[in-house]
Amino acid sequence: MNTSEQTETVIERRKFFYQNTKKVAAEFCDASPIHGIRHLAGRDKLLVEKIWWILLFFLSLYFCLTYMYAVIEKWLKDPIIVSFDHQPSSIYSIPFPAVTICPETKVKASELNVSHTFQLVRSGELNESMDAERVRKLLALLQLCEHDLYDRSETVTQDNDMLRLLRKMAIPSFEVFQSCDWKGHPMDCMDLFKTTLTEKGFCYSFNVLANNDLLRKEELDSNYAFNSERRTSQWSLDFGYQSGIGSNAFPHRVITGGYHGSLAVTLKVNKSDVDYFCGNSFQGFKGLLHMPNEYPQLMHQFFRIPLNQELIITVVPQVMSIGERAQQYQPEQRQCYNSNERSLRFFKIYTKKNCEIECLTNYTFELCGCVRFSMPRPPGAPICSLRDAPCCRKAQIRKLKLQAKVEDTEDSYLPKHYCNCLPTCNNIDYHWQVSQAAWDWQKDRLVTLAPVLENECSTSDGCIDETSAFHFVN
Repeated sequence: MNTSEQTETVIERRKFFYQNTKKVAAEFCDASPIHGIRHLAGRDKLLVEKIWWILLFFLSLYFCLTYMYAVIEKWLKDPIIVSFDHQPSSIYSIPFPAVTICPETKVKASELNVSHTFQLVRSGELNESMDAERVRKLLALLQLCEHDLYDRSETVTQDNDMLRLLRKMAIPSFEVFQSCDWKGHPMDCMDLFKTTLTEKGFCYSFNVLANNDLLRKEELDSNYAFNSERRTSQWSLDFGYQSGIGSNAFPHRVITGGYHGSLAVTLKVNKSDVDYFCGNSFQGFKGLLHMPNEYPQLMHQFFRIPLNQELIITVVPQVMSIGERAQQYQPEQRQCYNSNERSLRFFKIYTKKNCEIECLTNYTFELCGCVRFSMPRPPGAPICSLRDAPCCRKAQIRKLKLQAKVEDTEDSYLPKHYCNCLPTCNNIDYHWQVSQAAWDWQKDRLVTLAPVLENECSTSDGCIDETSAFHFVN
């Protein structure tokens, strides 16, 4: 076969291939269920029409691929889908929320007249050389105020002395609680509520884990004590309650909701102790619901308990857990930690809020060389005085910026993972709704106690005439 014959054969093969390809393409376009494809071929279609449908097809393909890329990118960044199981489960498997109550009145008038003492110090009529104990009480109390009231920097309240003074001046629990009912039965409030150290001073907490279960005591200063609870925990966030312990387990839990699964508390305030100097015009109490294994922080979230009011707080727990398939992803992908994946220096139990308070403690110590009195602190770490208050606020603001991933050149010396406080994969959120109404307690059951209380007071102003009541219904 000569060269010309070979050339003719190649041309015929190409022509045959082209004709068959064109035929197959035409049949595909005519039978394809894909919208618009059938308009790309056919002798009855104009060239302009074919070009139009080709443009539409490739434009649709572009948008389709763009959307697919966005979905894949989102999956790679956050592969976990959070869904809620609407099937109700028994509240017996989870603890009753921890309740922390802080009086707005921080000091007994018999211990310190705050307004009068402050005026004497400001006017120069009183200083430490005249009455060191009285001035140091004032300096300690001013750290609980909502705004700066003292700007002298030469006086520093020392570490252990400050906590001792705050504890001595705090309103004792028997003067805060009038009565307590748990699960419909009267209880001794002192058995339910334990003294707890918070950024608002010494408060009272119900159902919070003890120091030995929550804190690493070997990492903390020997003078730091979070609360006075002594009972051992029989519950963990990942595994729930231990088997065979019954309804008397700690932390407390309830079998059913409503009145028979509620906590009812009546609070009281001595009118002679009320002082508006350190706060605002509100008097009464602040409250917070949280998990039993969390450090209570009333700085960012709380509800108010006003005087002469009855509050009913309805609690709706929301339980979140992680599926088995999600366990295979890294914490950064699923955006949560299992309890065994992240350890804290001061806390035995990892939670997002425990991590945040430890982060703020570390940041404050790094920036100011001291920590606030309420923060868990390592051995030998000094407590910040009033003159360190601006630095502490600055540390808190920078920590919030770091947590929100806001760029700040002043924070460049800190690593980006300095906090990284992700939530726990197994978590309980206690959502609450508050309803309240005026309460004329003198016409209620407390009226029978009034003569006894009056006999214990030297003047009518010192007697109890302001009371609040509230009920937690699970």
